[in-house]
Amino acid sequence: MNLHKISTAVAAACLGLAASSTALAASDVSQKGGHLKFKSDDGNFAARIGGRIMADYAFISDDRDLDGNGSEFRRARLFFKGKLYKAWAFKAQYEFAGDAVEIKDLYLRYTGWKPVTLTIGNHKMPFGLEELTSSKYITFMERSAPNDIFAVGRQNGVTLTTRGQRWTLAGAVHMQGIDNNNAGGDESLGYGARFTLAPMADTSRVLHLGAAYHNWQYADDFSGSYADARNRARPEIHMINTRPYDTTIASARSASTLGLEAATVFGPLSLQGEYFTKTLSSDVAGASDVDLTGYYVYASYFLTGESRNYKAKKGAFGRVKPASVVGKGGSGAWELGVRYSSVDLYDGTTRSNPGISAQGEEGNIVTVGLNWYATANIRFMANYVNATVKYPGTANGDDKISSVQFRGQIDF
Repeated sequence: MNLHKISTAVAAACLGLAASSTALAASDVSQKGGHLKFKSDDGNFAARIGGRIMADYAFISDDRDLDGNGSEFRRARLFFKGKLYKAWAFKAQYEFAGDAVEIKDLYLRYTGWKPVTLTIGNHKMPFGLEELTSSKYITFMERSAPNDIFAVGRQNGVTLTTRGQRWTLAGAVHMQGIDNNNAGGDESLGYGARFTLAPMADTSRVLHLGAAYHNWQYADDFSGSYADARNRARPEIHMINTRPYDTTIASARSASTLGLEAATVFGPLSLQGEYFTKTLSSDVAGASDVDLTGYYVYASYFLTGESRNYKAKKGAFGRVKPASVVGKGGSGAWELGVRYSSVDLYDGTTRSNPGISAQGEEGNIVTVGLNWYATANIRFMANYVNATVKYPGTANGDDKISSVQFRGQIDF
């Protein structure tokens, strides 16, 4: 039996156990916030079932004619989460988009040491503001290309988190993602930490500052050989199959990444940006360390007066709730956004460094977006993306990629 079947069986067993426990003592079943929730009368047991659907459509222009127009379900997820005896929590979340089942979150959490929480299993590591803001709430259809290159994402490990009213601190130790089966050598080991501070965190006025560090110690196989570390990203257009920003470090031994983040909200206006730098070392004879960098900045403005919803105790942004709801006599919330992203995977030594193979090492991307929040759970998005891919140190000219893309999404 493979891992997906095992985890599905475990999740089903947990669902049955929690459902039966809730059925015995349930006194509260609600749909508050658009989510189906169950809670026992003594508060010891709680459960929630939900998910998200995101349907995307893109019209793409590519100088190399590698990609055409298309449609996809960007995300189609179901989750089951719950609470046991108040201090224990769990979550199992699965992705069904792309004609395959993929495990996203699968973890156990202990909250009895307030304000410290302990999380064990597959979950997002503490790194990056945009990465730790749910895809349900990000301003643009895709996270930035620098985020895709430098963020750590979900890994299988242990995270300790503590927080105050306006700050968070988290540290994690982990191995590789949940699909790794430890074949042919040890798993790589990673560790990192993130700190955030919000000197101002009112309903419509926010100042967020943060810093994070992460280190990978890549494992060799039992013959002493290291795997390659590929650093690549799409140009903020998910339906493009190729990842034109692409630099590979052969026989990578370690990688250290630093991320700096800042965001502010002044009523309907929001500004956000992150800067990343990553140093990788190679086991190839004569190879020098490689430094990669990237950043993005963006601004958004609500034409209808709402504000982005900041969660100081999480150090991330949450759900936008329209002041007027479509279906209740309202017109929803309208938001405009513009983002500039830049990636530099060149380091000036790419062509002469024996430890590197590269394709498009530099580039920038401009994304303009319009969002309509019909309700707190239903959103429609339109993005125009214009990307440039550069090949420094070669005779290749710049590549241009652009796209007009649309999304309809609901979470429940």
